[in-house]
Amino acid sequence: MAMMEMRHVEPFEDATPLLSEPKVLREKAEADGLLFFQGLLDPVKVNALRAQILQLCDLHGWVEEGTSIGKGIANGEAMVCESRDPRWIAFYNDLQRVRDFHALALDDAIIGALEVLFGESVLPHPRNICRVVFPDTATHSTPPHQDNLYIGGSEQTWTVWIPAGDCPVSLGGLAAAKGTRKLGRLEDVEGQGAGGRQVLIDDDSTWVGGDYACGDAIFLHSLTVHQGCDNVSGDRLRL
Repeated sequence: MAMMEMRHVEPFEDATPLLSEPKVLREKAEADGLLFFQGLLDPVKVNALRAQILQLCDLHGWVEEGTSIGKGIANGEAMVCESRDPRWIAFYNDLQRVRDFHALALDDAIIGALEVLFGESVLPHPRNICRVVFPDTATHSTPPHQDNLYIGGSEQTWTVWIPAGDCPVSLGGLAAAKGTRKLGRLEDVEGQGAGGRQVLIDDDSTWVGGDYACGDAIFLHSLTVHQGCDNVSGDRLRL
């Protein structure tokens, strides 16, 4: 398995009320290295993007034939994982042409929250990443890592993870290890799963995770350790 066992998991704490208290918001961000915003984004907009991604999944044969595309039921005979697999590359090339996929990263709600966090204008990084996770592919879940390894540049970079639709725990959302930004840049080692690299942290680390609703978003400091959770839904694609 690529996913690290989480012995201590705390529920999300909505930071939305702190957007009107910048000092308190920054103190929380400094302490935890993460901020969860419930209903930050318009779910209609997010679900519209979800529909476009699922249309591409269907086009590439990843949706079970005869089922409603919107349900995201995986074709059990496809099982494509993020890799150099030509099937994944073909899908991803098509995805990069979806305007709404890139536009979501520039949503006023995201930029506004980041401007409160930084106290100044922000420069959005152009690298937008989409993950499509098939069920029962635990060895390909994203292992614990720090984004700074892949992004580089300033450690004060923050990334935003957004579920494309409702994402209950069974579907395999994202979990973050609270306070791990204070550990600094950790040595990375070879790992299973997306990215192929991982970091090692204490087994007793406190994680934050749970169910996501469409429109929720979690913001992460570039040194905050986080991982993708296994998709144990049995038959659904996680976007």
